[in-house]
Amino acid sequence: MRRAASALLAGAAALALAGCGIGVRDDVVRDGPGPSAGPGLTSSSSVKPPPWRKDETDPAEVVKDFLQAAAGDHGTAHESIMAAAGQYIAADQQAEWNPGANVVLVDVGQMTVSGDTVEVDMRRLGVLTPDGQVLPYEGKEREPKPDEFRFAQLPGGGLVLTNPRQELLLNVDKLETYYQRLPIYFWNTDNTSLVPDLRYLPKAVPDEQVDNRLFDWLLKGPSAWLSGAVLGLPDGTRRLGSIVKDASQVTVNLGAIADAAVRDRLAAQLHWTLWPGDDRKLQLQLEGRDVATDYRFPDKNLAASLTSGRDPNRYAVVNGVLTRLARQGETHPPLQDALSSTINNDVVSAAVAKDETAFALVRATGNGKQQLYIGPRSDLRDKSTANDTVAKPTIHSTGLIATSISRPIWLDRAGTAALVLADRQLWAVPVHGTAAIPVDDSLATAHGKITGVSVAPDGRRMALVINGQLYVAPLLRASAKLNAFKVGKPRKVPSSLAGRLREVAFLREDMVVVSTVGDVAELAHVTIDGAIERTFPTGRKAVIKNLTAYVGNAGRTETSGDVLLDVDGRANEVFNGTLSPVRKEFLLIPSPLTPSPTPNPSSSPQPPVEPTVTAASFEG
Repeated sequence: MRRAASALLAGAAALALAGCGIGVRDDVVRDGPGPSAGPGLTSSSSVKPPPWRKDETDPAEVVKDFLQAAAGDHGTAHESIMAAAGQYIAADQQAEWNPGANVVLVDVGQMTVSGDTVEVDMRRLGVLTPDGQVLPYEGKEREPKPDEFRFAQLPGGGLVLTNPRQELLLNVDKLETYYQRLPIYFWNTDNTSLVPDLRYLPKAVPDEQVDNRLFDWLLKGPSAWLSGAVLGLPDGTRRLGSIVKDASQVTVNLGAIADAAVRDRLAAQLHWTLWPGDDRKLQLQLEGRDVATDYRFPDKNLAASLTSGRDPNRYAVVNGVLTRLARQGETHPPLQDALSSTINNDVVSAAVAKDETAFALVRATGNGKQQLYIGPRSDLRDKSTANDTVAKPTIHSTGLIATSISRPIWLDRAGTAALVLADRQLWAVPVHGTAAIPVDDSLATAHGKITGVSVAPDGRRMALVINGQLYVAPLLRASAKLNAFKVGKPRKVPSSLAGRLREVAFLREDMVVVSTVGDVAELAHVTIDGAIERTFPTGRKAVIKNLTAYVGNAGRTETSGDVLLDVDGRANEVFNGTLSPVRKEFLLIPSPLTPSPTPNPSSSPQPPVEPTVTAASFEG
């Protein structure tokens, strides 16, 4: 059964005060990598699937063991895995049992034992291939359905299956026991940034072969669903011998590559894929000779390059005015130094670019409609002085008016263009342009109405909620041509909350957070292939809107991003297992927000008016 966490655990208290991410209890397996033999990887001496045992007489326990037997390195050890798994199969069935090398991931529910038969509620989630991809399950079974396992008792002791299916099955709860979740990276079609491609590496792979395996996966190319959004390795790329790792560097020896720009891009791609760690550098060789490359690797991954290690700034809409939020101990001026009051009013939601270089505002028009405004900051604040130089951004109407406009999302974290969902239609909006541009989302809307959308930091992958279902899709585009935007073919992502979903936001490079509609609000972390899910019941009947998250790390990191959301029309953070309203003492608003009338000595003092705080968000 996929994991459900009864509480949402926050990180450090100081961070929590300004909007913590949804965490996981200490007794729940975390989403990050475990103990490491290399940078972020476990060694091949990790636990192996339990063998068949003739002294096991409980059919349910045999099923549990059998649903782990398929785990391992099917790229090089398929026959030995099949031999071990075949011990669970009756001898007269083994000749006909040929399920192939793909492993079907199953969400295991209730088991019911009746004599030598076990009925198991199982939902098939996806297919794990030998090259580490999880593909959609193409069979007919999409909903939980009991599977029947029938056993026979051997004369010498032990139970064996008499009705094996032509599938290798793996309990998805054991996926992270036997596999390491990690990304490999491909350049986008403009060669401007790297895009992660989620894979699962068997922990049975010897440590000295890990980097060779990842390089070979790069050679095979990206996952099919990213087609059109990323590029494969340059033609003719070949590895000469094994990749060598020592205490100071990881050395990759390749065949001749004449173009220095190609070498630089390949070095960055290998750095992020092989992940040498802080204590090692990546050294590229051509025909056995060291070559110099551009070592500005962090800049090539937009998920790592936004805030240079600092926490992102936070904002909220207070009584219709976009406002800065402060963390404990911080002091900043109110946002009036950057946004004119003539534009910063009637705000419904907003997006603020890194360092407040640009703003996108959704404003109420007064006639039941909403209108999108966008523009650059006219001049960066002078941070050398304590009082900041006043600078007014050039904010203009995009002409986009709709009944409902989603919170704007920056593309590429560059603050040059935003994406919004307006009355179920996606629009791209340039900061320096004059009009919003419709995005070709016909492949997505063919599945139904879009209610939620998020763009990964790389700007080439999207997550969408369509008719209550979660999808991912490539964003097909050229960086400077907003009128060429197109949502590629969506791929459905399995979720236990399917049918009830409303909004989505990227939480990590390989994971999203989703929220539901219905009687009891729920949140979940879901990998973009649907293989791993952690659900978080709030225990509250509430309406969740304006779900937003911040991807603060890239590569093989354990840290999940921060999450903010509105609960019943009030901005909340997640802290210490509860949804906590944003604290008003951290609102950086002018004091007073509106002139106070002169008090009447004869009248009773009036209680202070609590501000309405909604649509909290992060920079970038």
